Amino acid sequence: MRAPTHLAFGLLCATCAFSLAGRSLPHDGPALAGVVLGSLLPDLDSPKSILGRLLPFVSLPIERRWGHRTLTHSLLALAVVGLVLLPMVFLSKTAYAALLIGYAAHLLADCATKTGVPLFYPHRARYVLPRSERFRFHSGSTGEIFLLGVLLLLLVLVFPLAQRGGVWKALRDLAGTQGMAYREYRIATTQTRLEFKGQWRHSRQPVQGRAWVLEANQSRFLIAWQGQVLEYGEQGDLLPERSRVQATGQALQVDTLQVRAGGFDRLLVQIPADALVSGRLESPVAFRLEGVLPTTQHEPVQVHGQALALSFAPHPLLAHLHPVRRVDPEHLDQLRAQVQDLALDLEALQLQRPPVHYLKLRQAQAHLQAKERELAALQDTAVSFTGVLYLRRIPAEPAP
Repeated sequence: MRAPTHLAFGLLCATCAFSLAGRSLPHDGPALAGVVLGSLLPDLDSPKSILGRLLPFVSLPIERRWGHRTLTHSLLALAVVGLVLLPMVFLSKTAYAALLIGYAAHLLADCATKTGVPLFYPHRARYVLPRSERFRFHSGSTGEIFLLGVLLLLLVLVFPLAQRGGVWKALRDLAGTQGMAYREYRIATTQTRLEFKGQWRHSRQPVQGRAWVLEANQSRFLIAWQGQVLEYGEQGDLLPERSRVQATGQALQVDTLQVRAGGFDRLLVQIPADALVSGRLESPVAFRLEGVLPTTQHEPVQVHGQALALSFAPHPLLAHLHPVRRVDPEHLDQLRAQVQDLALDLEALQLQRPPVHYLKLRQAQAHLQAKERELAALQDTAVSFTGVLYLRRIPAEPAP
């Protein structure tokens, strides 16, 4: 067979094999190069072939010693090539596999010619497929041109399937169930997005779109969509009807922020506007939050005693929240009264005649200053935090 037919058949075989393994050959450049090389490599024994013209110093000695369609067109040669190129596995397993698939496809295609190939060389018997000679053809004949057209047509049909990630990925997309979508999420190692169709939980209005997946389990997806963080699942904000997950190839971006005794406003300045914030902040005092929290199933901000727990909280939401020190009003009134009494006592000591001992006067002043500092600390609404935050950066909103 001619080189175009070998290339088409090799690409078709590799595409189908990769699809069955859940891989996408069209998106793997090294694998594509491997299958092209493997599909042409057996014809290195002919100086008229593409590789023979490129490497005549290799092709000519092989042809003189063994002839065309002998050693290089055997399973022995396939095994030797696989062994010699085994180090390729450390560079690209898919390229190595594609090269061997292309080589094997070349041997199989040449079995369909009139002369066949000696698969078990040095045994001289030639193997053909199919056995009836009328269904085989000569290289370059009209039959081969027709076969090339059929192979190209099959490639056009198979390539879109391969681009979707293979047969099993296409079947999972066709099913569109949440369980199948979760399986795709589990095997992805990069940013993933969810193509969904469903209903709003409370209004039952239909909704569909594409959102970034933040995390997921079997029962629900946590997604970033239209500036909100929502739960997508049977118990979530969005009830699922059809779900598909697609890996984008973009690496996950998660930054770490160490917070050391800083006020909340100062903390917000260090957080990028497009970040989703997770983590836990500790405060030395009890506090409460002033502001409006979203009414969604997912709670991005929670207060636990003297700790602030964040789970994918958007920066705009945090910017509208204000932690305020929690103070007992009765205790504050008592402390104010004590300060007032101590101030009156100090004034009385200063007016006494004869003057009181200076040590007693200094002690009264120190007592008053301590109570004033205690009162000022309670009246100060600023809350300081320490802890570690994780900033999840997501790309721009997926196009509809």
